Amino acid sequence: MCRSALWGWREAMTGRVTRRISYGVDIRVDPHARLVYQIPRTGEYVIYRLDLVSTSPNYGGQRWWFVCRGLGWERSCGRRVRKLYLAPGQKYFACRRCCDLRYASQCEDYAHRAMSKAQAIRVRLGGSAAMLDEFPPKPKRMRWKTYRLLRARAEELWEWSLRVSLRLLPG
Repeated sequence: MCRSALWGWREAMTGRVTRRISYGVDIRVDPHARLVYQIPRTGEYVIYRLDLVSTSPNYGGQRWWFVCRGLGWERSCGRRVRKLYLAPGQKYFACRRCCDLRYASQCEDYAHRAMSKAQAIRVRLGGSAAMLDEFPPKPKRMRWKTYRLLRARAEELWEWSLRVSLRLLPG
């Protein structure tokens, strides 16, 4: 099977297409994807090939993966990945590890991470993330035991983050 397509990204205000990437996928004999796109700041066109590998999940069918080529031809991690990223200032798509990308929670200190977890519990229960708002009521179909455990955990995390934050403030 051989497929190709063109993706475009539009500006929200004007609707003008600002970026395009075309790709072709061939999984007949030598599975690979071919990407063609333009680097915005230099105007250079990049054309390169990404190898594809497949696995057979337990429930049947076939799942396709990219093989990461790293950030250049000389550095390749060779990992099997589902998503590739074009990191700022880079020319090639690569996996999270090669692009050195982090989740926001990985950059938080302990106090902020605890506060984020407490806010996530409040949002999960249908309330606001604002800690000064009233705690959200129990959602329908949730067991009381689950609700009480989540509420206790959220309050414990909030209290802990406040204690840690107050200790960190200069005296």
